[in-house]
Amino acid sequence: MILAFSTSCAWTSVAAIDESSRSVVWSGRLLAPQSSSGACMKLLQHLGVETGIEPSHVDLFVADMGPGSFTGVRVGVTLAKTFGFLYSKEVAGVTSFDLIDASRTVVLPSRKGEFFVRRAGDVPYRTSEIEGEELVGFGPGMEPEVYPDASRVSLIIPNLVAVNAASFVPEYLIDPSISVPKKPFAPLGGKLG
Repeated sequence: MILAFSTSCAWTSVAAIDESSRSVVWSGRLLAPQSSSGACMKLLQHLGVETGIEPSHVDLFVADMGPGSFTGVRVGVTLAKTFGFLYSKEVAGVTSFDLIDASRTVVLPSRKGEFFVRRAGDVPYRTSEIEGEELVGFGPGMEPEVYPDASRVSLIIPNLVAVNAASFVPEYLIDPSISVPKKPFAPLGGKLG
């Protein structure tokens, strides 16, 4: 059994997949902008109630590695790592591109006015212009919008590369856009001034 998490965008999804038949046993998704950890817990609860499948029954944990929300990606990776450690199982990562469509050109929003584009089989790149061929994805100008979904792991099982939970880390296409403090923090016991 594979348990997959997609937490890289506003839609959080979880799926249980039978590895041998490549069939989706259960999947669910919730619109949960900036609350993917709570959404994953709700979805895991529904999975258990509706199917009896618990994380302890899983052989491989899979997380959406982005690109996408910095915090969201970390939530999915942390869940996969935690369950991998807890149950001594391996983990694997998949891209948001593949969780939209592994066989087509996929577009995802990047920073304001920019997009990530990945043609099937190629390395993703960042651009401010999206036009031309048939595209799938989400963000400004994309109609209809298609979001990453954990259930699509069932379509790419042969491509999964399982690793030990200790070595599993997120991969970022660009550095996170976080700000640094203007003033250094005071030492412990010191005064802020």
